[in-house]
Amino acid sequence: VFLLPLLIIYEVGCLWLDPDTFAASQERVVAFHLLQVFFQLFGSTGIWMPGAAVVVILFCTHVASRRPWRIRTQSVGLMYAEALALAFPLIALNYVCRITPLQTGTGEHLLADVVLGIGAGIYEELVFRLMAISLLVMLGTDFLNLPRRFTLVVAVILSSLAFAAHHHPPLGSEPFDAGAFIFRSLAGGYLGTLFVYRGYGPAAGTHAAYNLLVALLR
Repeated sequence: VFLLPLLIIYEVGCLWLDPDTFAASQERVVAFHLLQVFFQLFGSTGIWMPGAAVVVILFCTHVASRRPWRIRTQSVGLMYAEALALAFPLIALNYVCRITPLQTGTGEHLLADVVLGIGAGIYEELVFRLMAISLLVMLGTDFLNLPRRFTLVVAVILSSLAFAAHHHPPLGSEPFDAGAFIFRSLAGGYLGTLFVYRGYGPAAGTHAAYNLLVALLR
C-alpha cells in the first residue's frame, strides 16, 4: 500500500514522458533493465512486468507471513515522512563526498529525473536489498549453517558493493569513478541496514526520496 502510489507514478510516467528523453534517462536504472531481461527469458517483453513482480512478491510475502490484512492509513502516512527524513543523511553523505553537483542544473529533464528516481528507488532496492540480501542470508544460514547475525552483515556488505558496481560497465554506463563507488557503497550499506531493520518498503521509499531531493536541489 505504501509503495503502490510510487509504482503507479513510475508506470504512468513511463507512458507519459517523451520517448527519446525517457529512453536516455532510463539507461541509468540498470536494475529495471535486468528485470526486463529476466522476464524476456520467459517470453515476456512488457515494460509493466517488473512492476507486476513487485506487487506479486509483496502479496505472496504477506500471505506467507499470515499477518492481518488491516491497513493502518496513519502508519502509511508516517512512512512517507519517515522515508523523507531518512533520505537527508544520504544528502549529507553526498555533500561530504561531493558526488552529485546539487547546486547546478537546468531542470530541463526534471520530470524524467523524478520518474526515474522513483523507479530506481523501487527496483534497485528490490534487486539489491530484497532479493540479494534475502538470498545471501538464505544461502549462509540454511545451506552453510553460518550465524545469522554474521550472515546479515556479510550480505549487507556484498549487496552494497554489488549495488555500487552495477552503475559501471559492464552492466552500467557510467565510467568508473572511485569517489562515486565509495559513496554508493556507503549509501548501499545505509539502505541495506534500513532494509534489515525496517523492511523493503521504507528502504525503497528512502531511496526514492533521496533521488527526488537530488533532482529538485539541482
